[in-house]
Amino acid sequence: MRLRQICFVAHDLEKTLDQFCDLLQAEVCFRDPGVGHFGLANGLIEVGGDFLEVVSPTEESTTAGRYLDRMKGDSGYMLIFQCENAQIYREKAEELNIRQVWTTNLENGVIATHFHPKDIGGVIMSVDSMNNEKWKNKYSDWQWAGTDWMTSKVNDSFAIIGAEMSCVSPNELSRKWSSFLKLPLSKKNQHDVIKGEDFEIRFSKDSDKGLTYLSEIDIKINDEDKKEEIISKYKISGNLSLKLCGTKINLL
Repeated sequence: MRLRQICFVAHDLEKTLDQFCDLLQAEVCFRDPGVGHFGLANGLIEVGGDFLEVVSPTEESTTAGRYLDRMKGDSGYMLIFQCENAQIYREKAEELNIRQVWTTNLENGVIATHFHPKDIGGVIMSVDSMNNEKWKNKYSDWQWAGTDWMTSKVNDSFAIIGAEMSCVSPNELSRKWSSFLKLPLSKKNQHDVIKGEDFEIRFSKDSDKGLTYLSEIDIKINDEDKKEEIISKYKISGNLSLKLCGTKINLL
């Protein structure tokens, strides 16, 4: 299991994309016209073979727009996992009465399912497979990012390595996700943690919003010179973190 894409929702799409691009010294690698189906516009940024996405409503009465209202501003919105065969998770969700809010089976063998946040907990979760035996390869193809990023210089100075869910009931959510995603559950610094191929997700007690939501992401900086540049540019002291799109970005 890989954590292949993290999606944020923002009122101002271009401003938020610019902020992430500035931090990650990157450019938008793809804009998916398909998200227009959901009344959205988007942009993706490649990060070490994985992706950050920002979406923004272009119509009234969208799910994303309602989530912005619920969170009272920009926030994390969706986690997209990649596995070998996503059909297994779709069938498991049906057995557990976890609703599916969107599904697709493409002619090229891609399978994707968005699971209802009220059933899976906190955010929209998607489990996708690309019909590629080499899906664990760091730079394997990814339907939702197009192909241009694969032929340009990859952004390998950074890597997405984790996330944190702030929860009304962290123990309940961690057990649910561990069981559904078939990932081991352990303790780390008094937090429940599940671990995948190259990532971990922590579950902490929410003390702010009284909600369950994506509160933090972890980005590893593989280049010490770039780390020093970021510290200087953003005037970061102490813990290397800053807030973008309503989410704490931990720089490791």
